[in-house]
Amino acid sequence: MKRFIFISAIIEILAGSIMFFMPQLIPDLSGGTSSHMAMARMYGAAALGLGVFAIQVWRNIDNGSLVQAFLSAFLIFNFTAFIGLFSSFLAGVFANPGAAMLHLILGLYTSYYFINKRFNHFNLWKKLGVGMTIVLATLGTLIFLLPSILNQAGLHPDYKFSQDYDLSGKKALVITTSHGVLNAPGETAGDPTGVFASEMTVPYYEFQDAGMEVDVASIKGGEIPVDPQSFLFMIKSKADNRFLKDEDFQKKVKSSLKIDDVDFSEYDAIWLAGGWGAAYDLGQSEVLGHKISEAYYAQTPTIGSVCHGALGLIQAKDTLGNFLITGRDMTGVTDKQLIELGIMVTPLHPETELRKRGVNYKYSSGNQDIFQTITVVDEEERFVTGQNQNSGYETAQKMMAIIDKKSGRIILD
Repeated sequence: MKRFIFISAIIEILAGSIMFFMPQLIPDLSGGTSSHMAMARMYGAAALGLGVFAIQVWRNIDNGSLVQAFLSAFLIFNFTAFIGLFSSFLAGVFANPGAAMLHLILGLYTSYYFINKRFNHFNLWKKLGVGMTIVLATLGTLIFLLPSILNQAGLHPDYKFSQDYDLSGKKALVITTSHGVLNAPGETAGDPTGVFASEMTVPYYEFQDAGMEVDVASIKGGEIPVDPQSFLFMIKSKADNRFLKDEDFQKKVKSSLKIDDVDFSEYDAIWLAGGWGAAYDLGQSEVLGHKISEAYYAQTPTIGSVCHGALGLIQAKDTLGNFLITGRDMTGVTDKQLIELGIMVTPLHPETELRKRGVNYKYSSGNQDIFQTITVVDEEERFVTGQNQNSGYETAQKMMAIIDKKSGRIILD
């Protein structure tokens, strides 16, 4: 244990000195914000303090109370540092989770010495029980904080420039996939999928809360398959929670309109939701492409999409038979995000297909693209596209801003 305490002291003093006095030497922090630098110095101060404390403990290793106090403090420090640094990795502050893993390892070693010191009168099984309690408490804390951590990392962020619009009398149409199986080409079996819930629920409530009448349609009509992973506790959006209590919206999802039977020109907003299912039918639907073209030339609708929903635009043609989206600024989920999620079996990938159509493809990228977001408005202000599941609020808000401007209405305070 004496050697462990000495090694820990050296690690903490070195790490603390760098993080407190020279955080700019850390590549992941050198180009970061001032808040990242401030947090780094706070961490450095704590690490320096623990390092100096560890030296005193090492020099007085026979002082049982002092050793126990250090092990308790070092245990808490390492496990909380693990959670904090892992959160920073998810948020894109650090390119890899190495620092978080180091603190996890130090925390596990500290647990071993802490248990042997504090519970030396316990038998092996009781000690293992204490160890499991410490590990489960750490994991439980991480799981409890996970929704907040993922949100802070970039999942389902609120739009900071959000406005309250009065669009009463206006109509919106939310369009989704009808495909519910994540199957490889040539196969019919696979994991259940469909529309990613927040890509349908977020715009629905944004439009509805602005006073718009909102209809829900799908490629085939009828019950819309919703990806069950959408409702995992750590990734559910606020709009998803609202949907699960909304019987009227659920009825619309269970008996959606068939796009063939809908006149798109009657709507002020047309929204194409994504999800893995959209890769199987939105881009393949000539009916959807034709109706998007009609909506464009009808002038009234503002057309929006997020993530795989952009595939619903690739069949649209202009009056000369050319692709309607060629030359426009647009976005959709990146190929990099699909690779990171390990799902490339879908038949169409938005970035690839948009580039094929000559779109000026815009995107935001980072350590993990699942936590990135960007919303792009084309020069004509007819198409508003969001990169992925994080873009729903901003994309819907920007669509409503365009609709509001067309109508000459006043934004509510």
